[in-house]
Amino acid sequence: MSLKCSIGMHAWNGCKCSACGKTRDEQHDVTGGCGKCTRCGQEVDNHDWSKNCEKCSKCGKTRIAHHAWDKDCEKCSSCGETRSDKHQKVNGICKVCGHGTFTDESDKRVYKTIKIGSQIIMAENFSRKPASGNFFAYDDNGNNQAKFGYLYDLETAKTIVPKGWHLPAKEEWEALHHFLSDDDKKAYDQLKTGGKSGFDGLLGGWRSAKGTFNGLNATAHFWSATTEGNKVWQFKMNAFSHKAELEKSDNGMALSVRLFLDN
Repeated sequence: MSLKCSIGMHAWNGCKCSACGKTRDEQHDVTGGCGKCTRCGQEVDNHDWSKNCEKCSKCGKTRIAHHAWDKDCEKCSSCGETRSDKHQKVNGICKVCGHGTFTDESDKRVYKTIKIGSQIIMAENFSRKPASGNFFAYDDNGNNQAKFGYLYDLETAKTIVPKGWHLPAKEEWEALHHFLSDDDKKAYDQLKTGGKSGFDGLLGGWRSAKGTFNGLNATAHFWSATTEGNKVWQFKMNAFSHKAELEKSDNGMALSVRLFLDN
């Protein structure tokens, strides 16, 4: 072994020292195939499983039990591979992964559902038009209501809940946030429209107690059922700060509603 090699100053040719033959786990040459370095002969996992978790798109090698079915029983969250007849649905919702739909019998509107952690949640803002109470389309525009749902005051939000569902407590929003990430920005990235959680947080804004509308396409505000004095906890998403977090709000505001399935 040369003096330079003995003190760690190898003459690296990719992964192999051209002076002494020592190898390292860096800069392997895998141009000859997915599984073996042409310089040193070491087995290297350079397979491409992105199109199919169980078959390499470059060399055709196969492996088993690598699809990720935990978020959706019938669609792999890693590669998008699909399968059929794997959901275990009860009343239209899979009790394993939470995917499915709920039909509100009051107006026949259909809501998509998902599961985050152990909680099954509507993946759309609630949009039932109650017989009474305080509820608003943003800017009194029906097109906004069709996309973002209604904004409800707290008392009305409590009365519109269909059987089997509930307005989530502060602790349930905290559990959702914690499951995704304790970092507000990382949680936001998963909750935003198109985020990996499937929550699709619609930025429907809010209405103040004075009647002004604010924040459309910039913020989302969802009621909790937890009050403290004359304040109420809400779950907020902010497209400017890229944060998802809980904060207290005035109970005279009108906010969006996401419902959680009863246990």
